[in-house]
Amino acid sequence: MNSDNPYQPPATTLEVTSKKSDDIWAFVEPQKVSASRGLKWIGDGFRFFGRNPGVWIGITIVYLLILMVSSFVPFATNILQPMLVGGLMIGVHGQDNGEELEVKHLFDGFDKFAGQLATLGALILGLMIIFFIAMMILVFIGVAIAAATEQSGNVSPVVIITMLVIGIPVMFAVSLVFMSVSWFGPPLIVLHELSVGEAFKMSLLGLKRNLLPIFVFTFFMMLLFMLSVFTLYLGLLVVIPVLMAASYASWKDVFTRANT
Repeated sequence: MNSDNPYQPPATTLEVTSKKSDDIWAFVEPQKVSASRGLKWIGDGFRFFGRNPGVWIGITIVYLLILMVSSFVPFATNILQPMLVGGLMIGVHGQDNGEELEVKHLFDGFDKFAGQLATLGALILGLMIIFFIAMMILVFIGVAIAAATEQSGNVSPVVIITMLVIGIPVMFAVSLVFMSVSWFGPPLIVLHELSVGEAFKMSLLGLKRNLLPIFVFTFFMMLLFMLSVFTLYLGLLVVIPVLMAASYASWKDVFTRANT
């Protein structure tokens, strides 16, 4: 039959379009983005917050209360935090797709992905303990060297300067690693269903490819936290939700094609 039959229903591209629309959320290996995207993530965080500030503030209050109560149980906060963040990422993803954000979304991470998110928290905790032990060893070595030089009557500031030159960059680098795993890990697990190991590896790769935007993001978020001091910390009810939503925006920018 002639494919140009005028009575034949016209071919439609709705199915193809739908598939393309779905594909924008598919996992892609970490993309390198410009340094200015760090500021854009914060801007996106404010936009998400502005859509429903009351719910965001409610989520923040519940989140802080849970972490405060859990702090009385050793290591409970480290395990709970990724679970709470993972549930929130599900809620923000729904908000990004036209759904209503609700306080109950904070607990979505306790359902299907509870085990993986708790494991991620335990992994981060383990790394923190290893890092703490390593830092204590470095401090002990530094104190021993300083004591030896003092006994010899030749106290040199070179020892202190050397320790600072080595210690501060190492602490900053490790902090970035913990931060990237903490903010990329939960959405990679709950929104892409990656294993804990894969989420950890991809988080580090995302950090490696986006050091500049992450540095810009960290710098300006620290400024916002510092400014919140002048509001008697009430500003944290805005800054913390912005940070949470901005972490979602960074995942969206680095690990999906939704922004392209």
